[in-house]
Amino acid sequence: MDEHRSEAFRRISEFADLSMWARGSPGMVLGVTDREKTVFSSAKGFSEVSSGRPMDIDALFQIGSVSKSFTCIALLQLAEQGIIDLHRPIKEYLPWFSVKSKHRDVAAHHLMTHTAGIILGSDATPTAWTEVWDLRDTEATSEPGTFFHYSNSGYKALGLVLETVTGRPYGETLREGVFESAGMRSTEPVITNGIRKRLAVAHLPTDDDRPFRRGADLSEATWFEGDTADGSICAPVEDMLAYIRVLLNRGQGPWGQILSSESFKRMTTPYIEPDDGLHRGGYGYGLNIEKVEGHTRIGHTGGMVGYQTAMLLDMDSGVGAMVMVNGPGSPDEVAKFAIDTMKTPSDGSGLPRVPTREGVLKAPNSADYVGTYAGTSGTLEVSDHEGVLHMTSDGRRTVLEHIAGDAFVSDAPEFQLFFLEFERTDDRVARIHHGERTYAKEWAPVARAMEDGIRFDGHYRSHNPWFSNFRVVKRMDGLVFAPPNDPSLPLVPLGDNKFRIGGDPRSPERIEFDGVIDGVATFARVPGGGRFGRTFTR
Repeated sequence: MDEHRSEAFRRISEFADLSMWARGSPGMVLGVTDREKTVFSSAKGFSEVSSGRPMDIDALFQIGSVSKSFTCIALLQLAEQGIIDLHRPIKEYLPWFSVKSKHRDVAAHHLMTHTAGIILGSDATPTAWTEVWDLRDTEATSEPGTFFHYSNSGYKALGLVLETVTGRPYGETLREGVFESAGMRSTEPVITNGIRKRLAVAHLPTDDDRPFRRGADLSEATWFEGDTADGSICAPVEDMLAYIRVLLNRGQGPWGQILSSESFKRMTTPYIEPDDGLHRGGYGYGLNIEKVEGHTRIGHTGGMVGYQTAMLLDMDSGVGAMVMVNGPGSPDEVAKFAIDTMKTPSDGSGLPRVPTREGVLKAPNSADYVGTYAGTSGTLEVSDHEGVLHMTSDGRRTVLEHIAGDAFVSDAPEFQLFFLEFERTDDRVARIHHGERTYAKEWAPVARAMEDGIRFDGHYRSHNPWFSNFRVVKRMDGLVFAPPNDPSLPLVPLGDNKFRIGGDPRSPERIEFDGVIDGVATFARVPGGGRFGRTFTR
């Protein structure tokens, strides 16, 4: 047993090193626990890149949306006491709460499960009050409970419900209701200047206007304070493992029951199956729930300005993992590898193999992308080298790094500003898009050209640290919304210079252009994200 576990820990550590290399992570802390105690923890890389200060196992990390499950526990505790009803309209607790809607009123249950049909929100201000107040200018576009659309704004509203019904700050409610009972002695419920020196330093790409590539430069991220219920907890890995033990023990803390068995069942019931391509399985109250080889796994990921985190538990094996990164990274892949490794038989058979560096660069279904693509800007040749895609342009060959879906990045200078996005027709890869440039296979039909009119395309910026800039790109068949680190989304015209972001007609996300001077829009409004001005860079 000891040899098996030692080998398992060695492989988990090796995979974490590989993930940091592949994703360009500056530093990482990770830990694994069973139902009783921590069995493995490690600190890797740098807490601060500029000074070379090494990562500290006791450093705090902003855990982001992993905080949402804490918010749900606090709400379930109040529901157990009969103070709130999760299925009553939010307006009964926040009379000023308002959102345009043709549907029935939104309840806490809908906000907790991201089924209220409201916007994601982009933290235009650091306070919950302003963002939730501004929901009155947005529309809930689906019947509550029927459509999963992730909403940080909704969780901000839940935090205000907690503060209103208890008469106490959100942080105090969490500290007394969860942290103390779970043994989370070093955790802070809100982000304040007073705890800044205790945190690992957050990092973002120095070039914030393009997809991040492995090996690109990093800079210290913007600092801010925050106390919102969608993600303001700061914790060290050991405290997070203590919290994981509470979940593994179905609400039982080291000094008593934190959540009743009935409430824990409510929390871990999959109320809806997300179809956004990001969340697997079902979604409960602040937790993803999925079945993997007959085992129930629960968890959540988190993203803050310069932090990425992942919590994952196997309820049947009784093990859980927490992984936190202070910059770009993929902590969820490390957490998954840790759980897969820990649940293997004690005789050592079946331990997952750690991939090689070449293996990490392999693209899923790599053969789909092979071929020659021609466009007005030249010709691209995509070839498959044992699963690793290469692209040749103007005689120069570069590796294509897979990011998500059909999106890749290249380090060729002329292809760094946007993702290389492969488009399928009848499930066959037909075209490559890079910004406004399109390259198509010989058999692929040519899309119609856009009609002239107001110029919306361009590069837009704001001072929002969460969402500092995006581009609107003109393509042959319409406009697309192109954020720096996510694949593009179509902009669907709604009239009056307003567009829906994304092809799903149920989506509440909107963008509205204004300030038209000489036929050119000079700024854009994104609900929850504020106003973005057209900038001088392309």
